[in-house]
Amino acid sequence: MGWREIIFEIMREDIGFRDITTAALLPKNMELRAEIVSGGEGICAGVEEAAHILKSNTLTVKELMKEGTEMKEGNAILEVSGNSRRLFEAERTALNLIQRMSGIATMTNNAVKLARKVNPKVKVTCTRKTVLGYLDKKSVEIGGGDPERWRLDDEVLIKRNHLRVVGSVEECLSRAKAHASFTKRICIEVNNAADALEAAKNGADIVMFDNMPHEEIKKAFEMLKDSGLREKVIVEVSGGITLDNIQEYAKHDVDYISMGCLTHSVKAVDVSLRLLLSE
Repeated sequence: MGWREIIFEIMREDIGFRDITTAALLPKNMELRAEIVSGGEGICAGVEEAAHILKSNTLTVKELMKEGTEMKEGNAILEVSGNSRRLFEAERTALNLIQRMSGIATMTNNAVKLARKVNPKVKVTCTRKTVLGYLDKKSVEIGGGDPERWRLDDEVLIKRNHLRVVGSVEECLSRAKAHASFTKRICIEVNNAADALEAAKNGADIVMFDNMPHEEIKKAFEMLKDSGLREKVIVEVSGGITLDNIQEYAKHDVDYISMGCLTHSVKAVDVSLRLLLSE
């Protein structure tokens, strides 16, 4: 199921059989015009999706802001017109999409700016800890981040539980290389310097330092450099990274910083529907 079908089902679930409030108060043929307006500052996202849901409910939409642009309080994002009942049916779904996606894009943008103040080359990525899957990851891209893997078939990612079951870094990588296509990178999570070195020695493309203390991160980099393997692998750090501590991780020689909070703990940007009533 694609994102269009998903958000349409979200709206259908919200409506139920019908919007009984609007049906009771407004005549069938009443036409209205309105704007979706930002209630705060942030990076605009979700415009395409909100416009789609409004258009699918037979409304006319004019996009006033482009995704990825900075919005201020009071900025009009979309203009919508058409049947009043159709408008109020789709209102909440459209607003929810813009406010969540803009919240993710805004937080991502803030994270990227903070990290690059101390490490201009580092990239910020999200995880699969999402609610809306593709739409959450698209929002990260709009905010200047990397979506990491979109789906389970994008990359081999050997996680802690895989390692616990299989038993060793070497065996995990051996099995992964035997089964994965040459087109797929192999990433493995490690939580200590010794396993980081073992991963690099056994052909991992990406070594993810997961929940590693800073001293252990330093030790891991020293071991990789001393072994001549630092430039052979991509290094990603993950685990408990927030806007408050991202710069401490960016100070290390890392390539990527992954942050679950970009999608699982994000604060929505306030948006609302403002009716344009003729006096």
